[in-house]
Amino acid sequence: MYLLGVDAGATKTHCLVADENGRILGFGSGGTGNYEVSGLDSAMKEIDRSITEAFSMAGIEKADAGCFCLAGADFPEDFTMLEEAVKNLKRVDRVIIKNDSLAALKAGIVEESYGIAVIMGTGTNAVGIGKSGEEARLFGEGFLFGDWGGSGDISREILHRVFRAYDGRGDQTILTEKVLEFFEETDIVSLAKRLYYGKIDRSRILLLTPLLFECAYLGDRVSVEIVKKIAKETALSAWAIMKRLSLEREPVKVVLGGSIFKAKGPLLIDSIKAELHSFNPRAEIVLPRYEPVVGALLLAFDYHSGRFTPEVYSQIESTLFEGLKINREERL
Repeated sequence: MYLLGVDAGATKTHCLVADENGRILGFGSGGTGNYEVSGLDSAMKEIDRSITEAFSMAGIEKADAGCFCLAGADFPEDFTMLEEAVKNLKRVDRVIIKNDSLAALKAGIVEESYGIAVIMGTGTNAVGIGKSGEEARLFGEGFLFGDWGGSGDISREILHRVFRAYDGRGDQTILTEKVLEFFEETDIVSLAKRLYYGKIDRSRILLLTPLLFECAYLGDRVSVEIVKKIAKETALSAWAIMKRLSLEREPVKVVLGGSIFKAKGPLLIDSIKAELHSFNPRAEIVLPRYEPVVGALLLAFDYHSGRFTPEVYSQIESTLFEGLKINREERL
């Protein structure tokens, strides 16, 4: 029996293949696998490309089952559409469609059957699996849907506070100097004009986020306030999932996934821990051990074979390509 895991997002697609004992046989990659970004046909081509590469390395032509953790799998209609599209690739006998956030969750909890993940990259989301296997997820679709976090919201908050510092409604902050330097401007009015007339690409604005953590590390009060806001939203998202899965008083792992949680200095993680423990003192923060595609493969074992045993995990760990392991402490 052969199982595969696919993690498909806005920038890349990864596929990992293993036999029923957990021995890793092949890995493949492709481009954008999020149909909301590139369209359904293009996304399926990239997913198929990653599978082809992995199958070629493994020396197989078809898998018994695959867990496809896909960005854009949000509402029931999405799951129906994506399941049909993946089935049409005719690469696996059984297709399991999950939201991509579940891959990040499993890449952190690994052997555990339940847990929670909060993801912060460009945007933010939170997801969880309960003790009975039930799933819960926030909308993860942005501010209008109740979300706050990720580089989109954080970069807007940075600019908001910089302009308030300029006009007198807010406290002075060294973010002003850093932001002007970043955009190669000498004054706030010139920066305001470029933003107003759309002369700065949104993708460039998103790159402001690391400046926040640099300034917070230097003790800038405004930056520290924003970091603490991120921490509060992270803990609140995790708590919302805990309540929906009846994990409020349980010793539950909370996985922090995404680029925001790689921030410079201890302030963010320490603040998240303090906020989280105010809700549930038994919650434990962890960072992902593996890239999300490994989580997708682990989910294939969970959902299809039911054979995710310590022996299977040992095989996966010993045969996994080093590039798919994240070399940092799991427990914080």
